[in-house]
Amino acid sequence: MKKVGFFLTLVFFCFESESKKIFNAKSHKFDNGLRLIVVENPRAPIVAQMIWYNFGSNIEERGKSGLAHFMEHLMFKGSKKFPENYFSNFLSKIGGSENAFTSYDYTAYYQTFPSNHIEKMIELEADRMKNLTLTKKNVETEKKVILEERFQRVESDPSSQLDESMRSILFPNNYYGRPIIGWKHEIENLTYNDVMDFYKKFYSPDNAILVLSGDVKFSNAKKLVRKYYENITKTKKKKIVDLSDPDLKTSTNVELKHQNVKQQIWKRIHRAKSYNQSISQSIALDLGMKILAGGTSSILYDEFVNKQKIFSMIGGFYQGLAKGDGYIYFYAIPNKEMSQNEISRLLDEQIEKAINEKISKKKLELEKKKYYYDSIYGMDGILKPAEIIGEALTIGLKLRDIEDWNKKLEKIDLEMVKKELKEFSDNNNFVTGSLKN
Repeated sequence: MKKVGFFLTLVFFCFESESKKIFNAKSHKFDNGLRLIVVENPRAPIVAQMIWYNFGSNIEERGKSGLAHFMEHLMFKGSKKFPENYFSNFLSKIGGSENAFTSYDYTAYYQTFPSNHIEKMIELEADRMKNLTLTKKNVETEKKVILEERFQRVESDPSSQLDESMRSILFPNNYYGRPIIGWKHEIENLTYNDVMDFYKKFYSPDNAILVLSGDVKFSNAKKLVRKYYENITKTKKKKIVDLSDPDLKTSTNVELKHQNVKQQIWKRIHRAKSYNQSISQSIALDLGMKILAGGTSSILYDEFVNKQKIFSMIGGFYQGLAKGDGYIYFYAIPNKEMSQNEISRLLDEQIEKAINEKISKKKLELEKKKYYYDSIYGMDGILKPAEIIGEALTIGLKLRDIEDWNKKLEKIDLEMVKKELKEFSDNNNFVTGSLKN
């Protein structure tokens, strides 16, 4: 089963020497618009191939939600040259692995495999960009799979239902307010013609970034990619209308009661700036959120779980990798039933106190070190560079932004972190939700 709405954590390796680039990635753009990125890493005879399409659910027409995710599933159905499960079977035989995911702003497919099979894997990925042989039976069969997936992930999960409702209120005019998997009644009405029209319009080289990471030379990669992609022509791009959301003028509280809920859950989602608006400010906000609410060592957890014992769990995170607005997500599980307003008041008071008194230079330096060491572990693999680069480029960042990330991180100071947290805490564009029996 393919992953839905898979959001990657952007963690960058901070070299001690600021003069070094993070990945030393090499880039080439072909005449048909396809962009190739190569990260050479010959330590092991393995390659990760990721193709990132510059669209997700953001490209869907109103009334046809779920098309991008639907198409992601159908991309595994085979072509005339490589029918049915040939792609997946071949990958399995050579000891590789694969998956795919759809987000609001991008769709990605990836494989890891022994490097001596790189030409075949490039050929297979290029082939399905334009040569799928879908049937009406394929579409109807897969529609049932997706509806069952939605049932498992959303319809039978009260927490997911609450999140859907909260996002639809927070982003009333934007595709971020629609579920990536789609609304059930709209999935049911999607047709073979809807799918084929979507495929022909948007699956093209000028809408794609191909990232190869691992035991591959840039010069050889260019030759192979040119060989298998050069005859695929670009399509006329559809301009995406930028629909921004109005400020929320009222306090919005959502409550969902469900018989399967055993313990109350409180949630709040804020609109926030994204890395596209400011990389430095977003890094500062991310660091501040980690100090404030990121895990069992955070300020909020220590105060409300360890000391006051009001909650059994509390946390939050910042997600700023988006073409439009980012968001901040908080959650809390009270030890006894409490009103939404009471929980919100406690949280707001403690956030203000944390900004003024508890977020220190020492805590900030510790969090920056965690970035450093966490990223060392992350960069030890072959796939992670392809994930980081592909996601960053598809949401609108530049390759130089990624390569120079460590320089921006080093310049973040306590004043910047507090400023971003204060701005977020004064932001009234949020929705509060409660899940209870």
